[in-house]
Amino acid sequence: QFKNRAEYMDALSGQILQRLRLRTQRETRGYKELIAAYGYLESQLEQSRKKISWLEYEKEKPKKDTENGSEVEDTALKAKLEELKVIQYELNDAIKKKAEYADKVCSQADALKKMEEDLGLSQTRCNELETLNKALQEKLTTAEEIVTVLSRTSEAIMGEHQSLQALYNSQQAKFKGMERDLAHLTQQVLEHKMKEAEDLNNETSVSKKLLQLTRLKELQESVGIGNKKVPPLKGGVGDMSGANEKLGATPSFVDDVVIYPATPFDSLEAHDVEVSALCFSPDGNYLATGGGDKMVKVWNVKQDLRTADLKCSLSGSGGGIMSVQFDQSSKTVLAASNDSMARIWTIGDLITRHTLAGHSGKVMTAKFMEDNNKVVTGSHDRTLKIWDLQRGTCIRTLFAGSSCNDVITGKYLGSTIISGHFDQRLRFWDERTYNASEIALEGKITSLDYLPERYLLLCCSRDNVLRLVDLRQNSVTTTFRADGFNVSLDWSRACFSQDGQYIAAGSHDGTVFVWEVATGKVRSKKEHSSVVVSCSWHPLGQLFASAERSKRVTLWSH
Repeated sequence: QFKNRAEYMDALSGQILQRLRLRTQRETRGYKELIAAYGYLESQLEQSRKKISWLEYEKEKPKKDTENGSEVEDTALKAKLEELKVIQYELNDAIKKKAEYADKVCSQADALKKMEEDLGLSQTRCNELETLNKALQEKLTTAEEIVTVLSRTSEAIMGEHQSLQALYNSQQAKFKGMERDLAHLTQQVLEHKMKEAEDLNNETSVSKKLLQLTRLKELQESVGIGNKKVPPLKGGVGDMSGANEKLGATPSFVDDVVIYPATPFDSLEAHDVEVSALCFSPDGNYLATGGGDKMVKVWNVKQDLRTADLKCSLSGSGGGIMSVQFDQSSKTVLAASNDSMARIWTIGDLITRHTLAGHSGKVMTAKFMEDNNKVVTGSHDRTLKIWDLQRGTCIRTLFAGSSCNDVITGKYLGSTIISGHFDQRLRFWDERTYNASEIALEGKITSLDYLPERYLLLCCSRDNVLRLVDLRQNSVTTTFRADGFNVSLDWSRACFSQDGQYIAAGSHDGTVFVWEVATGKVRSKKEHSSVVVSCSWHPLGQLFASAERSKRVTLWSH
């Protein structure tokens, strides 16, 4: 109800003064009555004294008259004496009351003095409050002035903020438009590059096929076999005659485009502990290896295909590396590891670009999909996961029901993803619907490789058998065995040569086995001292690499 603090303090001071005045009136009212009664008693006492003096005079007078011989009547004297006694009694009573009233007056005087002291203190406090009130009033005035200035400043800042907000909204709209334009241009560039790469791959494939056909024709003419059929192979690998017809197999010879790995010429101590994976880059310039030391190492492959030296080491994995793969540009490396994650590095700056975390078991395999913007991973947790690298998230989880040891995907398979599992089954996943079909084999599958020119899928399994599955028929067409060949690891990797003429795999005793696909003829050489985990041909076919668990990678020539 008060406009400001000054009005409140003025009202409070007035109330205090009024209460003090009322208390003074109430306390002094009794004193006034007491003082009046005391004055009246004083006057009565004075009259009594005068009367006593007169009576004493009258009392002495009869004695004088007796002495003078005068006689006074006894009756009148007695009456006077009685009256004197009454007056004396009244006098004593008046003196007693006077003493009582005097005590009361003293007590009331003390109380009045104390009240006057309290009144003085109250007055002093009131003065202090008035002084404080004035000081607070001045501060309030100053604060009101500051509030006024701040209000004006706030209004100015608010206006500036609104203008900046409008400018920000405008710039944000422009930025979003530029982002859309950039995304559109990026998509166009990617499509253009992909088309260029596809055209170049097609041109290279056609040239390679023409070269091979020319050489084959020249060789056939030189040996004079013409259109004769090669007799079917009988023996340990089974009857291959049917397979030869289906595969359009050529005679058994060592082609000079893809070498038969016969002679080891170099050995690299690649890792501090076992080597578990290796892979050549698509352009053939690099060899990537992964090991139990949680490192991916990239090696420069010299142009003479006779030497390799370390280019860089990619760190950051929390577990041993289980598989490695380059993207189509040969600038990015994808690795699966047994810390339940997969990671992607760029070898130019050694930066970890993506960490794909989401599996609950060790990741056995990871592969780039057709456009290199997606990755598929397979894990011991019995699932496959598809990852969108542009968003950095898992966009689909496929529940296989069995541990996945390897996957195959790529442009030659379209929207199909093929996975090999511990439960001896191949599963075929349609990326559009994520429905799966399957083929049952007779061994736990450890690796897969694909030869797109012949629609052949190579399956390595723990029953020590390599199988070729014709994807046009979805059936096993050929099996490969050999004495002493033993697949001892769940991640042992077998591979095709670039032209599909050979398949190679490593054994538990350090031996590398190579089969001719057309005839089933097998050759082997023991160069390693421990289990051979993985092997791979160079993209040009003139170099072969194999990795063993005891740190070493061996390079082979024909």
